[in-house]
Amino acid sequence: MERNTHSNPSDKQIKSKIYFSIGYVFLMAMALSWSIDTSIVYIFFGIGLYFLFLGFYALPLRRNPESFKSTTQSNSSSTPFSDPFANIFQKSRSASKDTHKPFTKTTTPEANRRLAAFVVTGIFITFFIFFIGSIFFGSSGEWDESVQYFQVGDENFWSGNYDSAYLNYRRAWRANDQYTEAMVGYGKVLAIRSQQDSALIMFDKALAIDPSYKEASYNKALAYYNRGNYGEAIGLLTPILEANSDYYDAILLIGDSYYAQKQFDDALRWYTIAYEDGAIRSRALCHLMAYIVDTQGDYSRAVDLYKEALSYDSTVVDIYVRLGELLPNDEGNYYRTQAVKLKQN
Repeated sequence: MERNTHSNPSDKQIKSKIYFSIGYVFLMAMALSWSIDTSIVYIFFGIGLYFLFLGFYALPLRRNPESFKSTTQSNSSSTPFSDPFANIFQKSRSASKDTHKPFTKTTTPEANRRLAAFVVTGIFITFFIFFIGSIFFGSSGEWDESVQYFQVGDENFWSGNYDSAYLNYRRAWRANDQYTEAMVGYGKVLAIRSQQDSALIMFDKALAIDPSYKEASYNKALAYYNRGNYGEAIGLLTPILEANSDYYDAILLIGDSYYAQKQFDDALRWYTIAYEDGAIRSRALCHLMAYIVDTQGDYSRAVDLYKEALSYDSTVVDIYVRLGELLPNDEGNYYRTQAVKLKQN
């Protein structure tokens, strides 16, 4: 009995689908792990492509019996009106036994389809590799690992994922000990973690490399402010603002530093610059300015600023209480009533 050594085409189709599914799973895992670690991305990408290759390789290839023809068969061996493909397998076997003459194989549409699939996959892989290279490699063609870590760290920081930002900023500046932006980013995360002393060390590292780096000076001043060293913060911010008069984050911070020391005139001067020149509007700024002018006896301006503060946040009980004190009659009654309601809630 003759044993069939060829795999069932349906088995090959199932195996191919399994390989494709595994490959797609690893490519999806690569996409989801993009911001975690570059090495993980490479691993998932390589495994995914390997299983895609296996999927194409396992595709069943159907053979058409009409694709085999004898190249040495004599023209006299067939009649002009006989079917040239009739009993071809019997003829082939007898011919091979008697003469051992070679056969040539012509490609079928199925084989062409499989070849096209391989070509398309190769083009896709090549394109993807060049795409990855354009992201990971600089204009000089050299890999800069620190830049990739910094970019991921920035994304983590601004999305509020400070633990991941901490790891990626640290990887960035350790990969490049001259990377001042990464040092400042790492210091900012340390400051958020209330590690002000460690943050100051990182800002000093950046300033030692680039003394004119204003972001490092600003964040160093912010760390001093958070530690209660308001004089040191003012000392750092003053030269920054002399060189950058529209640096409004620094303007607000120096105003806060003066306010914390109860130097209200100086605080109001800086707050007014932010409010008028920078068009900065917020509940906190309006509330602080209203309180300062209130203590100075400028009640009309105080009322306007208190009301503006409520337009940004209508839940501040103290503002309702103060407006109820400053405003007479029905208008004052409204604010007094609102203050009572908020206290009860």
